[in-house]
Amino acid sequence: MKKVLPLLLILSVALNAWQLTKNSSATGEASDDQKSSRSDNSLEQVSLSDRRAPIKEGNTKSPGTASYSSLDEVLAIGDPLQRYEALLAFIKNLDPDEIEGYLGALRSGKGKMDAETSLLRRLLLARWTQEDPDAALASLSSAGGKQAYADAGTVLSTLAAMDPARAAAWLTDPENSLLRQPWMGAMLSRSIAEQWARQDPDAALAWASSLDPEQRSGAYAGIINNIMESDPQRAAALAMSLDSYDRPKLLGQIAESWAAQDPAEAVAWANSLSDLDREESLQEALGSWAVSDPSKAAAYVDQMPEEERAGVVGEVARNWAQQEPAEAAEWLGNQPESEGKAGAMGQVMWNWTTSDPEAAANWLGEQPAGPSYDNGVTGLAKAATHAYDDPSTAVNWASTIENQDLRNRMTSHTLGAWRRQDEQAATSWAAENQIELPAAQPRGK
Repeated sequence: MKKVLPLLLILSVALNAWQLTKNSSATGEASDDQKSSRSDNSLEQVSLSDRRAPIKEGNTKSPGTASYSSLDEVLAIGDPLQRYEALLAFIKNLDPDEIEGYLGALRSGKGKMDAETSLLRRLLLARWTQEDPDAALASLSSAGGKQAYADAGTVLSTLAAMDPARAAAWLTDPENSLLRQPWMGAMLSRSIAEQWARQDPDAALAWASSLDPEQRSGAYAGIINNIMESDPQRAAALAMSLDSYDRPKLLGQIAESWAAQDPAEAVAWANSLSDLDREESLQEALGSWAVSDPSKAAAYVDQMPEEERAGVVGEVARNWAQQEPAEAAEWLGNQPESEGKAGAMGQVMWNWTTSDPEAAANWLGEQPAGPSYDNGVTGLAKAATHAYDDPSTAVNWASTIENQDLRNRMTSHTLGAWRRQDEQAATSWAAENQIELPAAQPRGK
């Protein structure tokens, strides 16, 4: 649906002003060619509506909590919090023999899993693992697609809270087909280690050290994530004791999490590191600081030597732009030109254009030519095309990009969207500008 704003006029006026400025200062060089409705994945669709949970004798419910005999009754509750509370009570009250049937119906269901169905699946798996871990583990091989990985994470995490050694043993089974992808082993080892560290950090560490490199990195990440909640200093010391293969990712994880708790301490710690460890950790710490207090994070960056800012300005600006895009753009525009600045400008301009297109266009029209301007136009043009359904304006902006490859790609992208919307106008523009007309682009692409 189009937003009712005179975007064409707003952006075109700013564009013309920019072009006039550029033309008046030209040196004779020729200018180069210039959101899904909720999936219908109701539980009726997966044949769960007639399934009922018997009420266990002696079950104690919270005062005022009604009893529901079918899942459909629970999902029909209007108040979300009451619905989730009733859903949890329903699963806890379910006969263990019923669980496999519910999961089988969910796994055979069609369509995209919505949030409530995914929650139901996780609750069922957690309850099944508590009641019959052997059956829950055995069921993982029958779950197909991407959801199989989420299921495995739920089962392993639940089992690790009960019996971490048993969960760890499952992870080492050579016949385990879910572990063919290295990243899967890393993800599951992290789930186990995080739960194990809650009970016995030393045992979790000893186990982690015995794993292969991919799984070891995941396990260490889970342990450190658990320790970070109460003792960032210990987590940092642990990470620094690890070898060069495991350490870099963990240092960034620590810096980001620590800065969410105490940004000044996190930044000071990151600065105490050396070489590449310092650069990456400082970037994560400042990015996390920019989420909670972007102006202070930006002020810190401004005090850094100019040659060190390039690696951190982008992370600060991107996080700041999600809250205050105008302020983020002004700050980023005043930074020295760098790859980090240029890389962040597109996202900053996307955020600003979607919230205030007039101000964003006017500001961008005043910026000097260069990589940051080019990327800023890319963000603005994408927002004009997809957020405002105004590809005709986006095409004209795209034609001002100096980098030929980027200009060609963005012109083709926006012109293809315009052609879908208005074949005649797009064809005419392409002919006037001697540009090959791309295929009409499907909506939303």
